[in-house]
This record gives sequence, C-alpha cells and structure tokens, in this order.
Amino acid sequence: MIRPTHILLLVAVLATSVMFVLFSGPEVATAPEVAEPEEVLQPEIKGAELEEVVLPLPGSGPLQVHLEYLGDDNYQSPAYDGNLSGKVLDAYGKPLPLARIEIVGGPQHKKFAITNGEGEYQLRGLLSGMHVFRVYSGTSAEMVRMQYVARKTTRDWFIGQSISVTFEIRDYQNKVLENAKVRSDFGLREATSDEKGIAVLHGVPSGGRVVIDVFAEGHVATRHELNLYAANTTDVVKLSPLEKGGRIAGRVKSWPGGDLPTVTIVPRTAESRSGMTVWEKFQDVPVSNEGYFSFDDLPTNQLLDIRVSHAQGICEPRGRALTAGRQSPTRCNFIVRLSQAKVSGRVINENGKSIAGAEVELLAESPLKVLAAIYPSIGSQRLSARLPIPSQLRRTTHTDKRGEFNIALGDHIQGTGSLLLNVDMKGMVSAQRIIKKVGTMVEVTLRNQRGGASLTLSRRLDGILPTCEWPTLPAASEAVGESAKELLEGYYRLHIARDGQTIFREDKYWVSGETKIVL
Repeated sequence: MIRPTHILLLVAVLATSVMFVLFSGPEVATAPEVAEPEEVLQPEIKGAELEEVVLPLPGSGPLQVHLEYLGDDNYQSPAYDGNLSGKVLDAYGKPLPLARIEIVGGPQHKKFAITNGEGEYQLRGLLSGMHVFRVYSGTSAEMVRMQYVARKTTRDWFIGQSISVTFEIRDYQNKVLENAKVRSDFGLREATSDEKGIAVLHGVPSGGRVVIDVFAEGHVATRHELNLYAANTTDVVKLSPLEKGGRIAGRVKSWPGGDLPTVTIVPRTAESRSGMTVWEKFQDVPVSNEGYFSFDDLPTNQLLDIRVSHAQGICEPRGRALTAGRQSPTRCNFIVRLSQAKVSGRVINENGKSIAGAEVELLAESPLKVLAAIYPSIGSQRLSARLPIPSQLRRTTHTDKRGEFNIALGDHIQGTGSLLLNVDMKGMVSAQRIIKKVGTMVEVTLRNQRGGASLTLSRRLDGILPTCEWPTLPAASEAVGESAKELLEGYYRLHIARDGQTIFREDKYWVSGETKIVL
C-alpha cells in the first residue's frame, strides 16, 4: 500500500531531475539584438581628374620638314623602289649634321637628303642602279662618289682631311704620259701630267673609294676607285697603264624636228679590264645640227650598245651592238621617223575654255623596266655606268593656243608598264592621268588655285615647338619658322622627322587655305 508520504517523495525526486537537465548543460549564447542601421551620408565618389599632358617629341634638335608637291588626287609616283641610308662622318669619325647628299646627273638629278643631328640620312624612292652622289657640308670639304643602289642599300660617307696626292700616268705602251688630265671627285679637282707623267692633285678629301679619272687623247677614258689616306699617299701612286682607245662615228640622217636627237653608249656586258670606263662621257650626247656624232676614247675589247633617242619619233634601227674601231672609227647611221602612235589631248579650265602653254610631262610608270629593255646590262652591279636618261623615261611638251598637245610614243617598249601624264600650269592645281592605251584623246581639267595656301606646324596646348627646317620645299614657296607659305593648293608628300625619327609622314596630304598640323 502506497502511502501519501511516498507519493510526495517521488514528486520531489522527479522535480529535482528536471531542474538538473534544464540547468546543468553547456551555456547557450543568446542571439544578439540586431539594431536598425542609422542612415550614414557617404562622401560623393568622383572620377579621376584627367589632365591632358603634352608628351615630348622624340629625338633632339630641329624638325626636318620635307614637303614635295604632287598635284590633284589622281597623283601616282613612278615605281622607284631603291633606298639608300647611312651617315656622313668627318675626318675624326664624328657625325656631320646638316650635310647634303645630292644625286649628280642621271634620271633623278638633284634629288637630295639632309643629315640629322646624328649625321644620319635617308634617300627613298631611287631608281635601282648606279648613281653619282655629291656630299658636302658647311664644315667639311666637298666630295663626289659612286654608289650602286638596290632596294635597301647602306653607305656611310667619310669626308676625311684634305690631302695632296701625286699620280704617275703611263700610256698603252707603258711609257710616262704627258698632258693627261687627272681629276678627282668627278672634276672638282684637276691636274695635268708633266713630262715625267706626274700629276699632283691638291685638296682631295681622304677616304675610301675616292674617284680618280684619267683622260688622255688616244686612250680609253679610265676611272679608278682608290682608298686614299695620308698614310698611303706619301709616295707616288702609280696607276695602271692606260689602254689604247677606239672610235665610233656616224650620223642621224633625219628626224622629225624639235630638239636634237641624243646618243648614248653603254657596254653590253660588265667590264673585265683594269679600271673602269668613264661612261657618262658617252651618255645623252646631242648630235650636231647636221646630225653627226663622234666618240673617241672608247674601250675596244667590249661589245657596246649604241642608242639614239628622240621624243617625237622612232629610231631605225632601234639600236646597234658593235665594237669601237682601233685604227679608224666604226661607223653607223640612224634615221628617226615621226611616230604615228601618240598620246594626244586637250587641257581646259573649270569653265571649259582652252589653256595654252600648259606644261605636259609623260613619265614611264616603271622606269627600271624601260631601262632594262633598252640596255640589257643596266641591272648589273658590276657595271660602272651611271643610269642614262633615254626619252622613253620622260617626254615633255606644251599645249598650243587651242589647249591641245601631242606626244609621240612609237618607241615605248611593250611590256614596260603604263605611262603617267602630268599637266602643270602656273596658278592652277596640277593634274595627272594614267595612260594605259595609246591613241585615245585625253581631256584634262585644271582647277584654279584658291589663293596662296600655307602649312603651319604647332604643338598641342600651345606647347613649345622645336625649330623647324625645310630642306625640301616646292619652288616659288617660302618657309619662315614653323610655316611654309605661297604653296600651291593640292596634294603633297610630307615627312616630318627629328633626329632621324619619323614624327609625321603622309604620302598624299591635302593642303589648301591655311592648313595646320598639330604635333
């Protein structure tokens, strides 16, 4: 029998157990009270302040600005893919700034470049082949050298100290020769040999490949390239004996009128003789008023190509291959017939009226192809002949009072490319047309110039512009400081460089009114 006291005891034990379970386990952290966030004013975040900064132009020294007038928007240059670059150095091997390297004679006569502050130069757009270069500066002697130019040619020009050089000249019998003309640098310095065959040249800039020419009656006109320095010219320089010269003579019996025909002789093959022949003596030589021509002092051991050029006709025969006569001259005659194939046209202004007296120029688009077709040996690096100027490379005429022109084209050789027709008139924008088919009439419209145009250079944000030099500037224009004025309106080839580094270059840049370039 369960007593009431037992029931009370049991309830107390159960209550104690429950309290132990509830309050004897690990302490449980209560969740923190989450407060409502107060509204905080964040500072306004702005983009970074961008300030335009004028970066310095590369290089040092003055800007070299080359500006060449092209004409209207149809302009295309002939294919000149030869390039020559290098340095001009003085007697101590130091670079010569502002030195001038200029082509003498040939199809690109007077094309030039100016060295930068480091004495570096670049001549782009040259005909591949042999050229003659004149190199000089205001602080050194002047010299003339030969150089074959290909697609990428490098030549440093060393203008050494001026020296005197003594030469001994001997004839084809190996005897000392009197009255021979000895020239250096293509005639810049000249002396005549005495009775002992001695000739002394003074003021010769020392260096490598100095050009020495010897002319003597009855002997081959001979050229030498010699390394002449003060150390190796204390004794007499004995040149190899001259060779007996040969002769070619003949006549162009008739031609269509106008300018006199010209005669050019180049070798069929490269030379194997001692020294070289002074070939430019036999290049582009006009005949007499009666058509006669005569050449002395030619080599007799080579096959020679002789050609007659005339802008208005076709020569018959087109050329002759022969050797020069040893005792009496080898004779040959030619006839130039009026060409029936022509490039004809008319030049008008914007109102359709004829323009009389406009200059019309017809250029070969691929001049090297033309030269190679006429003279098979012209591409040889061993050939010392300077590039000739046959009429097939360039023909000129003027429009008549009706604005019409005709240029004979019968001797243009098939397969040598198209022709470029350029038309110029003072006060008007020059124009060009590409001629692919002969026999059609070409009408060319010239626009009036819109006043004297100008080109001005400046720096961004009115920054300081370096001194500007304008070594290449079109005729009748002038440059003062950073501006070139009195320019013809039209397209220009523009190259701005500094210290040999290109800053701005455009092969077709339009200039009209007041044109401004910001560098």
